[in-house]
Amino acid sequence: MIARHHLLFFALAALACGSENGNSEGTSASSTGTAGPTGASSSSGDTSSGSASSDASSDGSASTSNVTDPTGSTSTGSTTGSTGSTTGSTTGSAEEPSFGDSVFDDVIGMFDYVNGERKGYQPHDRYRGFPLAGGYHQFVTWPIVLEWSDSAAAIAQAQADAVAGGAAPKGMPTFANPGTEPVYVDGVDTTQYMVGGVERPDTFPTEICTMCRSNPAMRMSAFYHDPGGQGPVLTKLGIGAADMGNGDTWWVLRFEE
Repeated sequence: MIARHHLLFFALAALACGSENGNSEGTSASSTGTAGPTGASSSSGDTSSGSASSDASSDGSASTSNVTDPTGSTSTGSTTGSTGSTTGSTTGSAEEPSFGDSVFDDVIGMFDYVNGERKGYQPHDRYRGFPLAGGYHQFVTWPIVLEWSDSAAAIAQAQADAVAGGAAPKGMPTFANPGTEPVYVDGVDTTQYMVGGVERPDTFPTEICTMCRSNPAMRMSAFYHDPGGQGPVLTKLGIGAADMGNGDTWWVLRFEE
């Protein structure tokens, strides 16, 4: 009987110890399992993932910001303001256009004439290089109709005034038709491209007109000129005019990007 009590006692004691140890290991395992997602190792993984996600979000925001900002009002306003300031200061340094016995009453008349000729010659091959020394091609990069530019007009007007005051025209002279006076071409196929010439009374638009389509040099330098990818794409035009006396008018065409 006593032996049975002893055996029962030892059996219960053993069961109690086993149960305590099992609970401890289970708690430990449970603790370890809980620590896994939030512990150092897993936490490091989450942080890395979070950081990557945060970086991606940050990069995305930066990318969106970079795309949006150039078209935003602040950037555009700043650029426009700068352009306006430059145009204003440059225009202020030039004299007002003056005319001899010209067929045009203002520089816009010549501007419209040039664009009209460019539209008329739209089907024509383009021409690159110095008139009579360059070559024809079919690669159109300049717009057919050019926009007006105040800044280019100021430069053109300053040059026209200088020639009317006795200075030599800028550029190289080009002679084409017999009896036609030269067209002066400067900075061909660069961003400082300029074409100048004289209008004598009663010559526009005769065969001896310098600035007319009857002059091949004028056609090549202005009416269908285009570097075709071998020079800058100039999209704007400004014009200056100055009375040279005796009814003559000196014209300058300044092309601009």
